[in-house]
Amino acid sequence: MISCEHIKADYKQIFREKIMFLLFILPVILICLLKILLIITPIYIEEYLNIDVTDYHSYIISVIFLMIPSMIGTVTGFMMLDDKDGKIYELMSVTPIGRNGYLYNRLSIPIIITFIYSFLIRLVIGIASISYGTTLLISILISIQTIIIGLIMFDIADDKVKGLTYAKGLNIIMVFGLADLLNNESVIYIARLFPSYWITRLIKSPSFSNIIMSFCIHLLWLFIILGRFYKKKK
Repeated sequence: MISCEHIKADYKQIFREKIMFLLFILPVILICLLKILLIITPIYIEEYLNIDVTDYHSYIISVIFLMIPSMIGTVTGFMMLDDKDGKIYELMSVTPIGRNGYLYNRLSIPIIITFIYSFLIRLVIGIASISYGTTLLISILISIQTIIIGLIMFDIADDKVKGLTYAKGLNIIMVFGLADLLNNESVIYIARLFPSYWITRLIKSPSFSNIIMSFCIHLLWLFIILGRFYKKKK
């Protein structure tokens, strides 16, 4: 179980460091900002560029969803790197809590935050006809992405400076969510191997086949990175 002391310690750590705090609250700021832009700009874009923004609503809301694991996953990675620097992970891994308990405690709060932000998007943005069921599915999937980004940073970075550099590279994965816009079969085929692509597919068409493929790709990535985590830390 997650203790109150653990929650307080995590929040103190986030509020103590400016970069982590900024990344933690940035999704809320961007959601509100995008809502304002979507109210103001479509009329001008259609008038001057002759582009109907409604044709791209699915892609816009997909990017908004994908920015959550990008930022919260980075915060999670930073927190885990702090644990690595402070030898906290090594200490917890030899206690009765073990590695499983460490992951549970470290990743539970980011997952909860990801869920909250996901439903905040549906509440505030409201530009695509996404049901609560689809929102729940997307929340689960981007929570998995949050875990993946955090664990990859913990795995490949030695400190938070390198972690920030790697986080910028990992965020490029978000681009695959827009692959359909290129209308190129080769690009789309490659994009299907990445979790971000399937968030867009679910928003556009939450069919049974897309749901199954979305979970398969996300779980494949999760199992691979968890396998590296347990193998490397033996």
